[in-house]
Order: sequence, then structure tokens, then C-alpha cells
Amino acid sequence: MDEVQSKISPFMKLLAQYRRLHALVQSLGHQPGLPALAQGMHCSERNMRNLLAKMQAQGWLTWTAGQGRGRHSALVWHTTPDALALDHMSELLREGDLEQAFAQLNPTQRSALSARLPEYLEADHASQRSLRMPVYRQVQSLDPLDAFSRLEAYLVRQIFGRLTEFDADSHRVVPGLAHHWEPAHSAQLWHFWLRPGLSFHDGTPLTVHDVAATFERLRAECKTYQRLYSRIARVEVGDDQRVSFHLTEPHYLWPRCTANGNSSIVPLNRSANFSHMPVGSGPFRLVRNNSYQLTFRAFKDYYRERPLLDEIDLWVMEAQGPAPSFDLQFGYNSTGHDAGASVGPHTNTHLSEPLAGCTYLICKPTSPLFHTVAQRLALGDWVATSAWLAADDLTHTPARGLLPQWKHRPEPPPSECPVPAGTHLRMVTGPRTSICRMAQDLQARFDAAGVHLEFASLPIHEWVNPAHFADADLVLAGEVMYHDPQFGCFDWFSADIMLRRWMPPAEVALLDAALHRAQTEPNEAQRMQLFEDMAYRIVNQGLALPLTHETQVLAVAPHVAGARIGPLGFAAFETLWRRG
Repeated sequence: MDEVQSKISPFMKLLAQYRRLHALVQSLGHQPGLPALAQGMHCSERNMRNLLAKMQAQGWLTWTAGQGRGRHSALVWHTTPDALALDHMSELLREGDLEQAFAQLNPTQRSALSARLPEYLEADHASQRSLRMPVYRQVQSLDPLDAFSRLEAYLVRQIFGRLTEFDADSHRVVPGLAHHWEPAHSAQLWHFWLRPGLSFHDGTPLTVHDVAATFERLRAECKTYQRLYSRIARVEVGDDQRVSFHLTEPHYLWPRCTANGNSSIVPLNRSANFSHMPVGSGPFRLVRNNSYQLTFRAFKDYYRERPLLDEIDLWVMEAQGPAPSFDLQFGYNSTGHDAGASVGPHTNTHLSEPLAGCTYLICKPTSPLFHTVAQRLALGDWVATSAWLAADDLTHTPARGLLPQWKHRPEPPPSECPVPAGTHLRMVTGPRTSICRMAQDLQARFDAAGVHLEFASLPIHEWVNPAHFADADLVLAGEVMYHDPQFGCFDWFSADIMLRRWMPPAEVALLDAALHRAQTEPNEAQRMQLFEDMAYRIVNQGLALPLTHETQVLAVAPHVAGARIGPLGFAAFETLWRRG
């Protein structure tokens, strides 16, 4: 912040003096002479003349000194201090520097400036090798250890590299930082060999010691996803760029686990602000991260082909909605366009794709209202979105299972609300706009049945704190999996999230036993059947009540090429480029 203040202080100092002068003259109610101005501004008459000359040179005012007896000085204003401040901030926006633009504004001024953001997303303000896109909330930790939300998990994949990657086209695990791997001892030991010449964004070599330290840290500290790494007995490094994972039991999903976003390789030595300004080895390096803007630049020493863009800016908008001008808008579900429609050579293209996962409701099983399976399933039938979801909703479809291809509950007949009228329920949900809209729809449905439903939307960084759910009766949650459905299910059912936290102990034990069978099963088809069986039990025990599956819509400007909906519903940065 000190560097930012030093850059803007000359202008802001003069503007502050202009504001004081403007307020002084307004309070006097008449045209004062130079002595009165100097006295009111607490400076000498000479300094007052210099100050007026500077302001006049800026075009802010015109000052005419009185000449001779009886001739008064004249001060004419050409603009207000607030208009000047906003115009200056807008110029900084044109230059792409949001941090300086917002640095010294009060909340009212920040709101006014935020309203101008969309006009500066136009392509004319960007170079031919850069793109600008909006996001609708501030980004939290970018340490792979903590990346559990969709946005952070996807950005981590742009910043960091992993030993392996999952290729969505071939549905196979492919080489990443490791060019080869092989199992031993019935998949209880896995050897990986690193590519030569790897480096982090700061030029530090990426070695086997960084890999070993990364996974030892995940095993010890990974909180939400710690179960994924709990089978590591020890990590061994060799002189031939080899890293060996000794596991406590066979693990046929291990190469898929090393492709997971949390498995991104981090430096052995990390700075104190690593979660805010991380250093990785992925296709883009993060060069700016503040409350208003994130800037990513292509990493010239990336081990694969260089990204086609030099720079990508993410601008934090205050409210979610379609920006009138942008290069590419992701994370926004449009309901006003047909999927995949392109309406002309000079208009935006809308791409769409169903996402793997669903939005679902969880009941607290210890509540007298939801203690039995029958009670929970009765609620599931009554809240089923097939009965009340708008027919023209292009981005949500009713869910009868946890994944779109699974139909684990039959279409319910019309039913009465199983919760007695006059009941007060408390629900907790996340901050995503679409899930908040779903919470409002549920609230209206309960209200119509005479049940008062109060809900609280928690910010992302509070979502992992169990204390916030202690008094809740319901949790409205959502899951969007990566392209790999096998590891996606393993990840989902293993994670320390509300799906697992409210499960009765006996159900947790059954789930863990099924997960163990899946990780030790070498046959992929049989393994996927095990995951479907787990999902069937979760749904038919009423432990998760599926509501909707989502379709992600991407709005792409005509000059943007290479866009496609990638993992987690976002567009892969490294495939994007600009035409013309």
C-alpha cells in the first residue's frame, strides 16, 4: 500500500487541498479575497497564490485577483472535488490499475466507481495479447492446501503444476511434471520420475524435494481433504529425479490423486504471504492480487507449450450480472440465451455445458423433524424441484441423483409439506448467487406452507467452520466435480464437508468401508459401480436430497478464440487467444 500511496499522493494531495478550499468558500457564502483564503487554508498569501495557480493549471477553477481599490477577487469553479476524484479514478481504470483507483475512496465513492467498471472491460482498452474478465467476489486463499471452492480451485490449476493431469478428451491420466510413473507391490508403492529442468515462477528449480515436502504437508495439514493423503506412509526421493510414495495399503486411484488441484506442487521454501501471492510452476504466474483485481501473466519457462495470451486480468465486480462489455464472462449463469447460440458476427457467443454434480439439501439427522429416513425422504419429495422449477430455466434441471446420469429416486407424486405449520427452521448456505436464489425459492415454498425458514449465506472462508452449523436444521450445498468422475466421487465422499459431518456414525463407517473397497479395486468399471452404489445409499437414506443439476453458460466476445467450458465450469486460460 505504501508504494500505491506514493504513486498517487501528488494528485491526491492537491485534490485534498481543492476539497478544503471548495468547502471553505461554500461555508463563507461569498467571494473571499486572498487574505481570507490564506487564513482559512492556514497558509501564507504567497503559498495561497501558488496553490490557486496549480489548480487553475489543472483546469479546476479560474482565479482572478482584484486589481485596485474596490475591485474584488473572483473565483469560478469548473468542477466539484467529487467529480474530479471519480474522473481521476476512472483514468486509472482505463490503465487497468484497480488498486490505485480504489485505494483512497470512501465506501460511497467506491460504489460509484464500481458502477463504471463494465465500460472499461471493452477490448479497446486491452492489448492484443491480453483479456479482461469479471469475477463476482474476492478470491480467498490461493494456497493449494486450502483451495476447496470452485473459483480458488480453478485458479490454483492456472498457477501450479502437478505430477499428473487428467485429460478430459481421452478420459485418462496423462503426464504432468512427472513424465512417467509406475506402481509396485499391488499399487501400494508408486514411483514417479520428474521432467528435467523444471522451475518455479521465480526461477527456483523444482526438485524432488519440493514434491516430497508438498505431499508431507498435505498429509499433515490438508484439513478438508486430509483423508485423500492419509494413506501416505512415507515419501522417498532418489538421485534419478524419482519420487516414491509408500502407502499404507493398495491405492489404484493414486495417479488420479496426484492430478488433483490440492496436489499441486509448491516450493519447499514459501514466503509468509504465500496464500495471497503464491509461486507455482503452472502456465500463468500471479503478479497482482488485491481486493479489486488479479493479474496473471504467461510463464515463459512453462514446461509445456507457452500460453497464447500474455496477460489475463480478473476484475472483482460488486454484484453478479451480465456486464455490457467484456472479453469473456464466466461464473455467470445466463438464462436469457439459448445454449450454444451465436447471434451474429459482432455479438457474443454463448457456450453451455452440463456440470458434473448437483445442488442438494442436507437435513440434520439429530433433529426430531428429520431423525428417520422416512422423514428425510418425505421432505425430499416435497422440495423436489420438478414440482416448482421454472419451465424456462435453461441452467437448472431437476435432480433425482447426485450426478446427472444417476436416477436414484423416482419422480415424486404431489405431496403436502411434512414439516408442521408454525415450525421455525434455520438453513445455512454458501455465497454463490445461484445457490442464494435457490435458498430464496425454498424460503418462499416453506412460507407458503406456513413454515418459517430463515437462512444465512456464509462467506467462503467461513464455510469450513463447523461452529456456524451448530444451530442449523438444513444446509443447502452444491458440488461441481472436476472432469474425472472417478476421482471426483472419491474426493466428494471423502472430504470433510457437511455431507459427511452430519451423517450418523454408522453411515460414516459404511461410507468409509466402501471408499476403501474403491481405492483398492483395480477395475475401473467395478470401481465406478462402487461409487454409484455409495451415491444410491446417500440419496435413499435421505442424507443428501438432490435438487438440481446445473448447466454452465459462458459468454464469449467475438474477438476471443479458443474458449471452451473446462473443468469446474470455467474456461482454460492457456487455450484462449485473441483474433485480429
